[in-house]
Amino acid sequence: MARLTGRAPAGRDGQRARQRDGQSASDQQRLVTHRFGAHARHWDELYLRDDLFSVIHRERHDRALRWIERTGLPAGSAVLEVGPGAGVMTVALAERGYDVAAAETAPEMIGLARARAEAAGVGGRVRLLHADGTRLPFGDGEFALVVALGVVPWLHRADLAVAEMARVLRPGGYLAVNADNRYRLTLVLDPRHHPALDPARIAAKSALAAAGIARPGEPRPRVTAHRPADFDRMLQSGGLEIVRRCTFGFGPFTMLGLPAVPAHLGVPLSARLQRLADRQVPLIRTGGNQYLVLARRSGLR
Repeated sequence: MARLTGRAPAGRDGQRARQRDGQSASDQQRLVTHRFGAHARHWDELYLRDDLFSVIHRERHDRALRWIERTGLPAGSAVLEVGPGAGVMTVALAERGYDVAAAETAPEMIGLARARAEAAGVGGRVRLLHADGTRLPFGDGEFALVVALGVVPWLHRADLAVAEMARVLRPGGYLAVNADNRYRLTLVLDPRHHPALDPARIAAKSALAAAGIARPGEPRPRVTAHRPADFDRMLQSGGLEIVRRCTFGFGPFTMLGLPAVPAHLGVPLSARLQRLADRQVPLIRTGGNQYLVLARRSGLR
């Protein structure tokens, strides 16, 4: 299987580059862990609410689970979930008879996931551990399935995590993973957020900060979106073959950063656009907020 590696500059320049990259990764992980730990209760209640954000996350869960069921993996299969959050998918997988290891960095989330598994009566099938998705503490080919939903956008190096998830998959094993869609309709239709203007926005913010006009706010973790085609190449470089893919979730829509659709219309509008996307209507089918993929590791079982 191909491994994703980057050629670093040689000598002192290379050492400094690696140090900066390592420091940035550490800072990003610390900020992400703090954010999810501080808002653990919010994520625990997410699947109970009816707002657009919650509906889109339920859609992600349901679509991924349907795809997983269609793989035909037998009960007792070893499954890894990276970033289980409050444990909703963890429990769903365990209820289907899988033996689930769940790797999470936020202790508060581990506590919620453990409590949910125990309450559902599947605690014996779930093993929760503190681990980073870019350094998984497992041997090669240990799992028949890896699930990573809502993880990739928060990573400093998505390519390293994809390589790790592919590494721990057995040949013929499956990866269910999603990325934020860089070219989702909510960005493309708003001139203020169009991806093509990213360089200009970054330059303007840097100039304002240098002039002392804009002050840096509280540090926040960076959220990275990917073009679906780029994400496909990342998976393929990790020795993975794409089996299924789709974009899903539409809204909230803005114009120049201001709401363009009343909040109460957000859910029905998203549902209508999703039906068009599922019918493969051009432009709409690639315009969902999130990009969901089921991929299979190359090689014989």
